Amino acid sequence: MEYRFFPGRLRFRDHILRDKDIRDAAIEVVKIICPSAEITYTEATSGILATYPVNSIDVEKLKPLLPLLLEIEPKIRFYNQSKKEAVLAGIEKIKEKVKAENKYL
Repeated sequence: MEYRFFPGRLRFRDHILRDKDIRDAAIEVVKIICPSAEITYTEATSGILATYPVNSIDVEKLKPLLPLLLEIEPKIRFYNQSKKEAVLAGIEKIKEKVKAENKYL
């Protein structure tokens, strides 16, 4: 998955995002982290773009999520339908950590 970030913009791009369940789960996590984010999905590029007020997220506080992202990254990179449940479970773990810590807002 391709990730691009600079303050105020976060972009994810990968063919896995064409799967509506996975895309919706990923968008849900972004909305929890930054409720004020404006999120768009572009089918042609399989990309999610989240734009948000620059000062609304402390990027340093997102670093603890990195190990969870790295857990599911190989499943995303070599994705096929048989890995869908594992990817969704990984996204759910990220969501639960974000909710539990509730320090991103």
